Amino acid sequence: MLKDKTILILTAGFGAGHISAANAVKDAILEKEPDTNIVIRNFIDASVPKLNKPMVHMYEKNTKYTPGLYNCYYYLKKSFTSKYDISHKMYTPKLSKFIEELNPDMIISTFPLAAACVNSFRNSDDGYFIPAATVVTDVVDSMEWIFENTELYFVPSAEIKNRFVQRGISPEKVEVVGVPINSKFTNEKIDYDKNKCRIIVMGGGRGLFDISEDFMYEIDDFLDLYKSSVSVTIVTGKNKKLFNQLTEKKPLRNIEVLGFVDNMDELLKHNDVMLSKPGGATLFEAIHSGTPLIVKIPKVGQEIENGKFIIDKGIGIIYSGEEDLMAILKGIASGEYSSIIEFMKKNISDFRKTIYPEKIGDYIENILEKYSL
Repeated sequence: MLKDKTILILTAGFGAGHISAANAVKDAILEKEPDTNIVIRNFIDASVPKLNKPMVHMYEKNTKYTPGLYNCYYYLKKSFTSKYDISHKMYTPKLSKFIEELNPDMIISTFPLAAACVNSFRNSDDGYFIPAATVVTDVVDSMEWIFENTELYFVPSAEIKNRFVQRGISPEKVEVVGVPINSKFTNEKIDYDKNKCRIIVMGGGRGLFDISEDFMYEIDDFLDLYKSSVSVTIVTGKNKKLFNQLTEKKPLRNIEVLGFVDNMDELLKHNDVMLSKPGGATLFEAIHSGTPLIVKIPKVGQEIENGKFIIDKGIGIIYSGEEDLMAILKGIASGEYSSIIEFMKKNISDFRKTIYPEKIGDYIENILEKYSL
């Protein structure tokens, strides 16, 4: 049923997670049927392209410098039905024309505002029925993801499915697949010295960390005493300034420093713990690679919800500040945290049995069969 079909995947550049989810869904479909025509588009680029960079810039500034203001808006959208949010109106007209010209057999959205535009298109006088699916890219049940004109929701956990059902969504419309990520992250761990814990420190593609540059040097000094029991790798991503600082201007002695990498799946396979931000994609990359997380208490709406999930599932450690983090690192070095890390790895393994990313292609095919003319 997927053969020769055209599927439009709408995404957005607010963080890397929405785009990576779009690509993961594409891969899942093509694995099911290689002859499917899949078009991935940033919904802003397809509607009002001049707004893309300013909107992304504003998002990054708000989440970094004014998280309280961002959270006010986020939790307002989380609690109120999406029909009262009119922000999609600036994008819908031109995006609707793009949809009409492409005339896809199905539309999948990995960003809530894109789903809002699709819903508006379906409700408009010029719109028409196209099966719509939504991929929820954080462990959230926010109303901003829920629309009447949606035939299928991909959600990250059984708990989120339950919450969607509580909100009146038919359980037949909700499938638990986790946050879709590249299947390469299912690599098995490589066992090295059992007495040494390997920690990878991540700041995302842009290299923005929850720890300060000064603290990176504190970790380096700490390893003077503990490098026999702990190894640390820092991935600076596209942050060339930080990479040059840590490797040339004032080189770290005991920490491996990498710049932008395209083999994150391999790196996670070689490490025991990941110190990172709790973004949805990062969280599920850790889950699929069996890597427990260490994350700072989140300040931004969706990451706060992801943090709660990490605690509830027992798959990571939340720290409050750098002093707290140093105490955790010392506990890892001394072996005090060995049983905790093994406990978290077991919980990750148990959770992975409750999600079914390998069925994404089947679920999409079922929707197309159900609504085919």
